[in-house]
Amino acid sequence: MQVQVRAFRSIRNRILVFSILVTMLPSLGIGWYWFDLTHKATSEKVEQKLLDSASFAEREINLWLEERSYDLRAFANSPLVLESIRSTVPESKNEPKKAAAIKDASQLRKISSYLALVRDQYSDYRRLMVLDNNGTIIATSGSDDNAHPLSVPDNWKEQTAKFRLFSGDAFSVEEEAAPLLLLGIPLFAEQDSPPLGFFVMEVRLQGIPQLLKNSLPLSGAGRDPYAISLFKMNGELIVSTALPVDKSATLISPQETIGLFAVPRLLKEFVNKHQERVVGVSIPLRHPPWHLLVTEKYDTIFSGLIQNRNRIILIAVLLTIAIGGIATIIASQIINPLQDLTKGVLRVADGDMDVAVAIHRQDELGLVTEMFNIMISRLKESQQKLELLATTDFLTGLANRKQIMTDLAQQIEQYRRYGTKFSLLMVDIDHFKTVNDTHGHLVGDAVLVQLARIFKETLRILDSAGRYGGEEFLIVLGQADLQKALQTAERIRLAVQQHIFTCDDVTLHATISIGVAEISTEDRTINELIDRADQALYDAKEHGRNRVVSG
Repeated sequence: MQVQVRAFRSIRNRILVFSILVTMLPSLGIGWYWFDLTHKATSEKVEQKLLDSASFAEREINLWLEERSYDLRAFANSPLVLESIRSTVPESKNEPKKAAAIKDASQLRKISSYLALVRDQYSDYRRLMVLDNNGTIIATSGSDDNAHPLSVPDNWKEQTAKFRLFSGDAFSVEEEAAPLLLLGIPLFAEQDSPPLGFFVMEVRLQGIPQLLKNSLPLSGAGRDPYAISLFKMNGELIVSTALPVDKSATLISPQETIGLFAVPRLLKEFVNKHQERVVGVSIPLRHPPWHLLVTEKYDTIFSGLIQNRNRIILIAVLLTIAIGGIATIIASQIINPLQDLTKGVLRVADGDMDVAVAIHRQDELGLVTEMFNIMISRLKESQQKLELLATTDFLTGLANRKQIMTDLAQQIEQYRRYGTKFSLLMVDIDHFKTVNDTHGHLVGDAVLVQLARIFKETLRILDSAGRYGGEEFLIVLGQADLQKALQTAERIRLAVQQHIFTCDDVTLHATISIGVAEISTEDRTINELIDRADQALYDAKEHGRNRVVSG
């Protein structure tokens, strides 16, 4: 019988709920308002700090680019470079092709030597080249450079007209740890004349991470654990202070990166590839068309704020507990004994015998409560005895036939649902009838009891053993394949063989035969599995007993 209780109408519950609301609502409301204001102020401060770092990094990148541009112009101002580029332009229509070719070959050797010399003196430059006005390579810094084709951007002429400098997108090659950047400037014969060609070099970006690190904000103990990353317009990572210079490294997916670029100069929150909560600010660069992203871990920035929030919650909870405790004590002194007794009666009505009502008062109500507890205790003992008799073999203390079959059915259900294998042992005492006929049934019962004790000492908590009938036992080995089952069966057999069975002044040895069967997909019913174990037991007896046979 299910009894409904309208507990909220209890005076004790009303006092408790009211005290909780009066305590928690104001404290949590004020705490949340403070947290929200502080979080916004901290976010604005962090956003400005990251923007300052990004702006400083942008200036550093621009200065670095200007230095590379200066180097380009210094290298390109060599008379040898200008002479070589002029040699590609015919001096007159009547100049013989053979003479022009000889002159070009001589100039190419000179300029190639010059480019190789410059490259060897500057480790940041991987390859230097001279191009004609159509973007064709005239001279390069080494013979092996021809193995890597030149990747000139499609808009290099437009960049040149606008910036007097063009740059490609960052790229990687297998033998280089750091990404590379292509930079080029036009070569002029005279002021305001059309360009005759271009001087181009591939720059290693290995020094960029340190350059970016110099832009990070400082703290009293050194640099804060901020990170600055440089990305392409498509969201691909170029370099980052948070990662080694590696062309395969990444922080976040390109799609998330492009989403951050869509709203520059605003603090955004995201989760990186390490599943860390991160905040960051991005700013676009004018030339090259890259994006700078300055990030910091959320927990690092807001650690103090989070700690204060947790303190507020803890204080509110402690206050609520304290006030609620006082309210509970006051209410309990009035109605608690009767309420506990009422709850106990309702639990018993629902079939729950695990009830013990506390005795609060030494009066008639306390006496009734004590008698109620005694009555429930006796009912519980009677129920436990009945449950034990229903599932346990009275002689051996093992599961009876009904219970062991229930355990076996549960194991088969687990196997069908989750594929959890198990094995079944069918055990029979050899020549048990002779023991009964020779020594009497009391000795036979003692053998059964001591055999059950051996089972309990040998088996695991996953296993279950039960008396199947007479001197036959079933043992279910959970999560055990055939090999483990055979090992367990052999261990039981040896333990029985070595055991001396005693009853009063009678001592004897006994042996057992064991049939082993592992569950398989072919076992459609419990009986099929039992039949295989029983057949294996029959084979063990046929081959001399005191042995383990699998079926």
